[in-house]
Amino acid sequence: MEAACGLDFFFQDMRKRDTSIDFHTHTGFELVYYTSGQGTTTLGKQKYNYKKGNFSIIEPNCPHDEYRELDTGVICMVFHFNNIPFALGNHLYSDIEGQPIKALLQKISKELMNKNSFSSIMIRCHLMELIVQLGRISGTRFDEEEPEDRLLYAKSYIEQYAATDRINLPGLASTLGYSYDYFRHLFKEFTGLAPMPYIMKQRFRKAELLLCRTKDTITSIALDCGFSNAPQFCSLFKKEYGVSPLQYREQSKLSNQSRSNQY
Repeated sequence: MEAACGLDFFFQDMRKRDTSIDFHTHTGFELVYYTSGQGTTTLGKQKYNYKKGNFSIIEPNCPHDEYRELDTGVICMVFHFNNIPFALGNHLYSDIEGQPIKALLQKISKELMNKNSFSSIMIRCHLMELIVQLGRISGTRFDEEEPEDRLLYAKSYIEQYAATDRINLPGLASTLGYSYDYFRHLFKEFTGLAPMPYIMKQRFRKAELLLCRTKDTITSIALDCGFSNAPQFCSLFKKEYGVSPLQYREQSKLSNQSRSNQY
């Protein structure tokens, strides 16, 4: 079951001391992260004192304001996610050790600024990871009646990091509250593939795009897609597609030329 998830807007700002924003609302969830300063914010009927390292979560259509006692740096994000596995209520939180919320906001900002390949996918993955971190900081747990939410997170996490060596499948299973064997069974039911074949599918999918859309060398593509070396990549690719990566690239060129000649 796919979740509707995305950014409505995102910005960073430095707000002057002794200024304020009157009560207003948004149609999505808002996260306001305070990178510096101090002041007050009222979420609904509850007033909070904020300082550096705090962040507020505001529910859709909830009136909220802000008054800055000192110059205040903020990162603001409004987002929607229709399948959240826990309640995101109005509250002011403190980022935990390592500042994972700030780090994820910075990753989203970087993707928005640089507009790299697949940025929209990366932003969605970072957003989902941020929502999971919000659940941890707020002390809530996954709803045991909704395993699809955990599996959706696992699927998105694997898609994000498939081309890296960062995926620890037993560790991921444990984080989601499963033994690895049970996680493998559930993941296969959810996606049609066990976790490792799903990782390979994502690597091959990225390799296809790079072969068709770039002039990168086979060695470069192999490493970019998470393979140990070019020979391993070529062997596995041929086993999967019946042709070598170079043959696949040439066939793609011929196919594109044929389509162009038809118009």
